[in-house]
Amino acid sequence: MIAYTQEQSCYDDAISIFAMAPGMDGLESDRKLVQDLVAWSGKSVAKIASIAGMANTTLNRHFNGTAESRLSQPTIDKLKAAFLDFPGWGYDNEDETSRLDYVDVDVLPSYGGMGGGGSGEGDRIIAKLSRTLVEDELKGRAGDFLLIDVRGDSMKPDFWHGDQILVDKRDRDPVQPGPFAIWDGDAYVVKLVERVPGRRGWYRIFSANDRYSPYEVPEDEAQIMGRTVWFARRL
Repeated sequence: MIAYTQEQSCYDDAISIFAMAPGMDGLESDRKLVQDLVAWSGKSVAKIASIAGMANTTLNRHFNGTAESRLSQPTIDKLKAAFLDFPGWGYDNEDETSRLDYVDVDVLPSYGGMGGGGSGEGDRIIAKLSRTLVEDELKGRAGDFLLIDVRGDSMKPDFWHGDQILVDKRDRDPVQPGPFAIWDGDAYVVKLVERVPGRRGWYRIFSANDRYSPYEVPEDEAQIMGRTVWFARRL
């Protein structure tokens, strides 16, 4: 399931000590959760971790703002079981299940072309993707990924018109050829990309559908956004 929201500016103050301030990302909200739990309980991070049956570092990184990934579902479950009365479990004013099970991932405005390209122009849109998918299976954070709606038939049978693909922005090197989302100098497209053998500094961009001709572009004229790692398709 993917849910979309269109972002709007909001500068209202947090409504209580347990309210998540507008604009907070996932790591910031987890940091606030741990800090609020410490303030509410009057216990140290180490003591809270001990009571919940987990390593001190699991919470300490979030308390200090040095964590690189969000609190896992098992960690939150342990904290809730140990501190059931903590009012901050609903601190972000969202449905609790939604906060725990989903993360916010940016969506490319317009679309990615598979035959013709998208402009990338439009308002910012956020999709809520499975937290298990993003953090446990793909070993990343929400900000590492970009969701793209694709159009066209140049990548059939790998991807079809109307698919939604998830791009890992950490992987932008086609040293291992494969499907990437790129800005090819004219538009955003989803294509197979490889380095041109014997021609340093050039990419070969080609399609899964052999009806389309490959083309080559200099690396400095093409921006690789990331490698495709997951897709969704309507049945």
